[in-house]
Amino acid sequence: MQKKFVIIDNDQLLNDLIEEQVSIVFEKNFNIKFLKTNNINSLNLLDTIDLIIINFKFIKDNHNILINLANEKKSNIIVIFDDHIDRSQFKKFNNLSFVVKPFRLKQIIDIMQDFFISFETNQKNINITRDLIFRPETKTLLNKNKIINLTEKESRLLNFILENKENVLKKDEILINVWGITERINTHTLETHIYSLKKKIDAFEYHHPFICSDNSGGYYFNKLM
Repeated sequence: MQKKFVIIDNDQLLNDLIEEQVSIVFEKNFNIKFLKTNNINSLNLLDTIDLIIINFKFIKDNHNILINLANEKKSNIIVIFDDHIDRSQFKKFNNLSFVVKPFRLKQIIDIMQDFFISFETNQKNINITRDLIFRPETKTLLNKNKIINLTEKESRLLNFILENKENVLKKDEILINVWGITERINTHTLETHIYSLKKKIDAFEYHHPFICSDNSGGYYFNKLM
């Protein structure tokens, strides 16, 4: 299902850059709409939006809209672009994600990726076996006897492998979708996380290799028969 988000900002270059990166990283999973700050005067216009990226200057002039969004639309994630303005008066919104101009595009893509993972896995249990459960939202593996916490990257990695469990996933494909295309990482990062993830799954003592690699270096989910 497509996620819809809106960017409320007057910087067309910024909008174009975000749109380009979103199309690369998320392909068709997002539907983007751009609005100028003077084109929003009603909460109803944002009624069906999943993610809002909003300019800080708009907040200064539209307190009530933001308060309503924060109070009534708690499922929305709002990212504020702050042009080095004092934010102390907006402590009531300290649960929101802030990025400060100038910022690297990777910052906003990372926030969007976190939203993407949360949206897809909210309150979802993924059964690896009949009794071994992966909970992406809380980053945990558990059965009736044990609970093991995963790191953020381990959780993203396992979620991506399970979502594509019918396929052999190439290294570049995993790096793009789990780490983000704009991030520079060393060649051993994926292998290290695969090893750590497999070790945590092995702690449940199923004596079955759930994550395997093929001769070409791809990874796949090995179902328990």
